[in-house]
Amino acid sequence: MKHDLFHIIHIIHLPPIDIPTNTNTGTKLAMLMRELIPHICHEISTMTSPKPTILITDLFGSLVMPIAEKFNMSKLVFFTSNAWNVALTLHTPTLDEVVEGEYTDQKECIQIPGCNPISPCDLFTPLLDRNDQLYHEYLQICEQIRKVDGIFVNTFHELEAKTIVALRSGNISKVTVYPIGPLIREAKKQSCEDENRDYVIDWLDKQEEESVIYVSLGSGYTMSHEQVKDMALGLELSGKKFVWSLTSPSTKAGDDHYLTAGENAKSNGVAISQASVSSFPDEFYKIQSKGLAVMDWAPQLEILKHSSTGGFLSHCGWNSILESVSCGVPIVAWPLFADQMMNAEIITKEIGIGVRLNVTQSTNVVGSEEIAKTICKIMDKEDIEGCAMRKRVKELKHIAEKAWSQDGPSFCEMTNAFVRISQTHGV
Repeated sequence: MKHDLFHIIHIIHLPPIDIPTNTNTGTKLAMLMRELIPHICHEISTMTSPKPTILITDLFGSLVMPIAEKFNMSKLVFFTSNAWNVALTLHTPTLDEVVEGEYTDQKECIQIPGCNPISPCDLFTPLLDRNDQLYHEYLQICEQIRKVDGIFVNTFHELEAKTIVALRSGNISKVTVYPIGPLIREAKKQSCEDENRDYVIDWLDKQEEESVIYVSLGSGYTMSHEQVKDMALGLELSGKKFVWSLTSPSTKAGDDHYLTAGENAKSNGVAISQASVSSFPDEFYKIQSKGLAVMDWAPQLEILKHSSTGGFLSHCGWNSILESVSCGVPIVAWPLFADQMMNAEIITKEIGIGVRLNVTQSTNVVGSEEIAKTICKIMDKEDIEGCAMRKRVKELKHIAEKAWSQDGPSFCEMTNAFVRISQTHGV
């Protein structure tokens, strides 16, 4: 079957686009998509039969939707995030008309149909500055997505039932929404080059059940020197064993590696390189006997699946949340940028599988005592709230396992979507 499909798969190579280096990440993506439209049109026009009948993009890729209209293709968007984000995207043009001034200056929480009221500061990053180019790029994206034929979203009904029901009511938009998650990349099969993976898993094998906290703020984020120090002190105060995936700290935290994360995956390792030794505070080295520090990359899904892992301190990227849910692991939420603040609100206030860290606003740093206290809350067997979170996330784990089984709800959603699209094109 796979061999029969090869002749209809065309991988096209698009030219590099010159974008000013000082442009923020979101604006770069929007500019890139817009500049690529003529190149993609050219590639499609030169394709021989069969011609493509469906255009599927992600959020920022939706800026190329005029291509679908040109070639009479069905227009679909795949949200790698959640139903809350879909609701916000479809509702943003309305908010743009009714909200006066900056969202962050609003005294009341922002109302999004199908979602819990949300603090203005926790909105998707592009909405935080209406004078920035990114705001206007995002508004154009929202307008495009309102006109698509369908939306795939990486969630499942039981995880966000209230929001999915609202999206399908027709009150937010007439666009059909298909919850098809959780879509998670399987852990890669072991090879002879996986010494680092073996080192981590072998260490976890020696630990007690649900005794280890896994710490990762994502491959695109760099912690400041001060925050590494407080994280190390917090882990020490918690008394928990840990696996900590991180990059060498800098003088200032940031997401500069967002578009290049993973480029150096081949050279990643458990050991700290000599070049980076001086950049770590003393507190970091003091705790090495209590756990593992894994530089740049760690086998996250395998760590979360391991029976020794009892908690996940996460930046709340949606993929990481789905992996944690699918493995039955509660979350300490430390959102940083993009949609992560909204994601943190979902898992803490609506789903009930995590606790959000309090960030010191003046320094944008989380203190060591706050880190220790929150880790203990989700992991200590005596904590009543923590027990409830652990029970809930394990229930969701079992529901998630069934979502993509034969005739499971997400399997059926995907099937129904393509049946409808096939009928549209007479296939």
